[in-house]
Amino acid sequence: MNLDARLSAMTSAPLHDTSTDSQEMLALLGQLHMDSLPLFDQVRPGLDHSQAVGVNAKGDDQKPFDIAADEWIRQWLSEHFESGVVESEEQTGAFEFGSGEQGYRFIVDPVDGSDNFARGLPLSAISLAMLPRQTSLSTDRVIYASVGDTSGSGAVVAARGNGAYSSDGRRLHTSETRRLRDAFISCELNHWAPDASLADLMRTCAGIRVYGCASRALCLVADGALDAHIDVRSRLTPESFLAASLIVTEADGHICRLDGGALGPFESLQDRTTLVAASTKELMEEIINALAR
Repeated sequence: MNLDARLSAMTSAPLHDTSTDSQEMLALLGQLHMDSLPLFDQVRPGLDHSQAVGVNAKGDDQKPFDIAADEWIRQWLSEHFESGVVESEEQTGAFEFGSGEQGYRFIVDPVDGSDNFARGLPLSAISLAMLPRQTSLSTDRVIYASVGDTSGSGAVVAARGNGAYSSDGRRLHTSETRRLRDAFISCELNHWAPDASLADLMRTCAGIRVYGCASRALCLVADGALDAHIDVRSRLTPESFLAASLIVTEADGHICRLDGGALGPFESLQDRTTLVAASTKELMEEIINALAR
């Protein structure tokens, strides 16, 4: 689908309150997702989940598809924007293109949920957060966001102050769940053994799911399929959640650290944090209180 066609789809009734600039940007982010699908189809066949070709700045193994997706998105951004700076978990330094100091600061996770992707499991994403170029690395500074499903089912996009939307233009809203006992929650457990408070929370809530992809889990909270997502491991880095954080808050959800503080500012993509996202303020507070015990 070309940009004009996608813009037409994205500016239907659900987007009637969205500014023209935001409509155009959300359409462009939708195009990014569509354009990325041939790449993921190309690198998917014959995947060997044990194959590593390097280590990224965080110390995680890099697979060939991580590098291919990172190179592809840098090229795509430089072709569709006049200038900017791209920061990715796969690069030790920033990639700048264009001239001057204008443009956006693009925070990229080329394949969030890369272990899932490598094994052919559901839930992996190309995640992109856009901030003003000269600004701090913080959830409250993200102005546009996209989380695109690598399997092709669509992208979730958001514009600050203008809502979060599915690929068919439907505006997203979180559930109205307020009590932990009624909540379906996703919890990241990779390299982590639950302590007593987390085990109690898991027994108390209505259901627990483990997805291994922060951006997609957060989008499920934004769409009301999940009521909350938590990560208490102090391992999560900003490129995995910056885009999805805007999607959650634009869907009327809430997001913070485990201690209730704001997510950011961060010094770099190597900074690690905890995260709690919930459909309502009441549920978020109950989760934080339960985990503080």
